[in-house]
Amino acid sequence: MEVRLVTCKSASSPSRLPGLDRAINPYRGCAHSCAYCYAQDVLRFEPGREWGQVVEVKTNLVQQLEKELEKGPKGVYGIGTVTDPYQPLEREHGLTRGCLEVLRRREACASILTKSDLVLRDLDILRGWTRAEVGISIGCADDTISAVLEPCAPPPTVRFHALKTLVEAGVSTYLMAAPIVGGVSDDLPMLASLVDKAALSGVTRIMWDKYNPKPMASARLRRVLDGSALRGRAKSSPPDWPRTRASLASLASERGLHIVDAF
Repeated sequence: MEVRLVTCKSASSPSRLPGLDRAINPYRGCAHSCAYCYAQDVLRFEPGREWGQVVEVKTNLVQQLEKELEKGPKGVYGIGTVTDPYQPLEREHGLTRGCLEVLRRREACASILTKSDLVLRDLDILRGWTRAEVGISIGCADDTISAVLEPCAPPPTVRFHALKTLVEAGVSTYLMAAPIVGGVSDDLPMLASLVDKAALSGVTRIMWDKYNPKPMASARLRRVLDGSALRGRAKSSPPDWPRTRASLASLASERGLHIVDAF
């Protein structure tokens, strides 16, 4: 993997995502290398390179955030809206942790989204921070299938443990059940497993989203599935998303959980 150290002119940008006012992405590119990720399509980042092979590290991000917050925070800051803020490079560079320290000191509101248990490293900051929440992304509860779709991300088993640990620490936490991939993770047994394990973790809220078929992401996902034991699993016809949503809602209701649409 190629790692580039870069500087940024601003630490945050306006966000159009529901519930978020500003977006912070410490890294551009993501080493988790998820087959379904459409961030490359959105960013137009290295379109000729395989997703996950190039990551930019915004070395001055924390200092820029300090400057931006001198006059106070501006609403809710979403951390990891495009690429994962706790991807492996965070262990070395600590940009996400630095941003959290600044945001908490400034009494800002923060919403973190990740598919890594590395977030537990920052429990000392998150614990007791009533204006912060953490979403853990798990679109499929099966470790074997996840290893195909998300080859460099922690397995779902590890992420469910992270969910449980966050809940037990009193951190506002939810499951991001996303993306649900048609033909791969949208059948009833798969959805039931996802909801059951979410309930066991102690969360009360599940936010869900379906797979977003952008051109580069779709080609990559098709190539990955065709080269794996999941060959032929992706549906050629559009999935019945209303039915999937209804199934999730029913399963969640049975376990006392609340379903929220991501977008």
